[in-house]
Amino acid sequence: MNLDEFKEQLVIVPVNDAQYLRSEYIKSFVDVNRKYYKKYIETLSEYSDGLCYTGYLWDCLKDVMVIDLQYIELKSSVVDNVFVFWDIHTKERIFTKDYWRFGKERVLGLNFNTLLNNLEYLPEDIYIFDKSFKWTLVITHEFVDEKRWCLKSGNI
Repeated sequence: MNLDEFKEQLVIVPVNDAQYLRSEYIKSFVDVNRKYYKKYIETLSEYSDGLCYTGYLWDCLKDVMVIDLQYIELKSSVVDNVFVFWDIHTKERIFTKDYWRFGKERVLGLNFNTLLNNLEYLPEDIYIFDKSFKWTLVITHEFVDEKRWCLKSGNI
C-alpha cells in the first residue's frame, strides 16, 4: 500500500480530540512523578517548529513489560480499531526525511492490521491504544539483540 492509500484507511483525529486522547493516555499509562518525566517531557523547549519535549514517554510507562514485535503482531487477531501517536519532538533533532507525514502532534485512528502493515509511514516510536485506555503497546526505535524493543502496559 502506498502512502496515499494508507491515508485513505485512517482518520486524522481533530486537534482538540487529539489533545484529549494524549492527555488521557498520559493519565492512564505514564508516571508523571518521575524526575525523567519532569525534566524531559513536562518541561517543553522552544524550537523553530514550536514547543517540543526531548524525552520519550515510554521511558516513564507504569507497570511496563518488555515484549517483542511478534507479540504485537499476534494481538492483531484480537484487536480491531486503535489510536496511534508519537512523541512531540522537534524537526531540528530528527534527521529522517518526511518524518512527520501527519504532523507531530497528531493522533490517528485506524484498523490495527492496517497500522501494522504500514509502519514505514509513521515515526519510529509509536504508542498504540484503544478507546478503553486499559492497555498500550509501544514500538520504539531501539533494538536489543537485533530485535525491535517493544513495550506493553495494561492487560492485552
